[in-house]
Amino acid sequence: MVSETESLIAYTFLKNKIIDPGFCTLCGACEIACPLGALHLKTEKVERLTDCSKGLDLCPICYEICPHSEALLLRSLSFVADAPVKNEAVGYYRKIVLAQAGDSQLRAQSLGGAVVTSLLKYGMESGFFDSAIVTQAESQNPSKPVPKVAIVPDDILSAIGSKFFPSSVATAYGSAVYGYGQKNIAFVGVPCHVLAVRKLEAWQHKISSNLKIIFGLFCFGTFSLNSMLTYITKRYNILPSDILRMRLSSKFVIQTRDGETEIPLPEIDDHILPSCRVCTDFTAELADISIGSGYPLEGWSTVIIRTKTGEDFFYEAVEKGIVNTWVIEEEPKVFERLMVAAMEKRTNALKKAKEMERTSGLHPVLLLRESSVLSNSRIDEIMTRSVKTVSQDISVSQFLALVPKFRHIAYPLVDKKNVPIGWVTLEEAAKVEKHLRVKTSVNKIAIRKLVTVYADETALVAFKKMSSHNIGRVLVIDRTNPETILGIVTKMDLMHTLTKQF
Repeated sequence: MVSETESLIAYTFLKNKIIDPGFCTLCGACEIACPLGALHLKTEKVERLTDCSKGLDLCPICYEICPHSEALLLRSLSFVADAPVKNEAVGYYRKIVLAQAGDSQLRAQSLGGAVVTSLLKYGMESGFFDSAIVTQAESQNPSKPVPKVAIVPDDILSAIGSKFFPSSVATAYGSAVYGYGQKNIAFVGVPCHVLAVRKLEAWQHKISSNLKIIFGLFCFGTFSLNSMLTYITKRYNILPSDILRMRLSSKFVIQTRDGETEIPLPEIDDHILPSCRVCTDFTAELADISIGSGYPLEGWSTVIIRTKTGEDFFYEAVEKGIVNTWVIEEEPKVFERLMVAAMEKRTNALKKAKEMERTSGLHPVLLLRESSVLSNSRIDEIMTRSVKTVSQDISVSQFLALVPKFRHIAYPLVDKKNVPIGWVTLEEAAKVEKHLRVKTSVNKIAIRKLVTVYADETALVAFKKMSSHNIGRVLVIDRTNPETILGIVTKMDLMHTLTKQF
């Protein structure tokens, strides 16, 4: 039986809700946040070294700092919420551009545009930050990621390449502060890593002030190290030490000295970490700068600039010729792929989270719920007023060409009298085979479920309608003239309303 003192210690919740069900992604945030040093990462599990309840009467920190708990999510979101654009697929941002390293040698070593490497190298050489938290491959086992505190530019170069297994980068951040005494640290991580360090900031933990800038990496999900490598060895007779490089495309590709082995993604689906199945974040939405593939454009990366800190640093690097940029509006296929991938991950994760909630209770990603904040906010205070509509006569090809320009993923469909009759979404358009897009009208792929609200109603009304109809947006119409569109409210708008309380 758990004692009364023990029940007030956050580790009890961390163990019962995160560690034991298998949701831990081994970032190490709980280890560095614990005031007693009671937690430690070992192999693939968090271990409790001492009974912290004997030294503390009440301590919520390890559970609240965990990126998979429901705590501090809105406070963490507030770090990027001043960006001018709110997008349902990729979150808040200031600009989205395509970029590549100005150094051709760096590009040759990279699978993409080498943007992360270039920015880290420049930031360290220019003194913008004094160190960086990166992940490199273990020398004896190249498939195993090892977090590293990079304190010289050459350390950055050793971390080139994608990693597909958990890395305790938050622990490395703690080492940079406590062990190396670094004061201005750049942090590189996937979405859950980024959320962990944002939670440290939201908590105002003493080591969070050493954080200078966060680079987030696009992420489809992470595999369990031991489970995945054991499967690869048994199924394909490839030892971990034989693996030179791995990459993810339409298949999971393993490169060895004997060549490449392609593994269909459904075959290894069982080895994805449980927490990744309910993660809605593809583009590291809380980072200062998010970076990922520019597919299908070879040699380029997609860069999402979210904060003023990220914007100033990035364009200083552009001015110095460290990175070259290109407008993403000129590459609609890249923009389409980005938005579709982000929405697919979000949709699948929310579906899985709802399934889990029915059996195990509230899940953190289902954060948007009824609240007094929503009931006290009017729709005309939060809606997007400048609405781009789509004529029912245009083709899918024409629709996809305009999406990068207006940067939304859904548009009201109107008839010849400009009366709203449905929605056209990027997701539905992307399903049309490429050779049929020119001849297919958006009218054929439109979603006819048109749920509406009035401008003088509360945000809570919009939320309830979205929930009951299982949709992500509602159309705001004029109460006196229902055929007139006044605006749009999305779930992103509702989340933004909640962040304002902080």
